[in-house]
Amino acid sequence: MYNSSEGYVQIKKELGKMLAGAGFRRYKTVTWYRVTHGDILQFINFQKGDQWLSDKMTINIAVQPLYSPGCSFGILAPGGRLGLLLTPAKDHWWLCNSETSTEASITELKNIIVNDLIPFFDNTANAEQLYHNFHDNSFRYFWANSYDFITKGYICLKTKQYKEAINIFEANRPSQVAKFKTIKNFIEKEQFAEVDKILDNNVFHSKDKLKI
Repeated sequence: MYNSSEGYVQIKKELGKMLAGAGFRRYKTVTWYRVTHGDILQFINFQKGDQWLSDKMTINIAVQPLYSPGCSFGILAPGGRLGLLLTPAKDHWWLCNSETSTEASITELKNIIVNDLIPFFDNTANAEQLYHNFHDNSFRYFWANSYDFITKGYICLKTKQYKEAINIFEANRPSQVAKFKTIKNFIEKEQFAEVDKILDNNVFHSKDKLKI
C-alpha cells in the first residue's frame, strides 16, 4: 500500500531535479541551496509531517547573508514556510499519502517554485535587496525570529547604513552581536574599511564552515 513516506520521497526526488536545473545544489538529504553573487546563502528544507500531519509534508525557506555570523543550514531564519509566499500567506502542508495526492502536490509545488520561490530568491540576492525586504511590512513574518536583528544589522553594515546598524544592535541585545564593540569603535572613527574587512572575513569563515 502506498504511504506518505513514499510520497514524501517522490516529492523530494521530483523537486530536486527541478531545483538542480535551476542552479541549486543538494546539502545532505533534505536541503537544496545556492550562493548568490552577493554572498547570500539561499536554501530550502523539506520537512515530513508527523502525528496529525503524518500524511503531509512542507518546505521551509531561508535566506542568510554569509557576512552575518551564525550562518547554518540548521537555522531556518530569516525565513519561514514556503506557503507564506502565497496570497494569502499561510503555513501550508501538502498531501503525500497516495499516488494521486502526491502527483497533485508535485504539480502545485513546481508552480509555486517557478512563480513565487525563484522570483523571491532573485529579489533577495544581494544586501541592497535584503535591506529593502526587511523594511517591507508584507515580509514581516520572514523576519520574525528574535535573532534576526543580528542579520538586519549586518545587512545595514554591508549597505553602509552604519548608524542604522548600531541602532538595531543597541535596541536589541548588543551582547549577542559578534565584535559589536569593535564594529562600533570603527564606525565612530569612520574606519569603514575595517568594517568591510570584518564582513569579508565572515564570508570566508562561513563558506569554510558550511563547505560551500
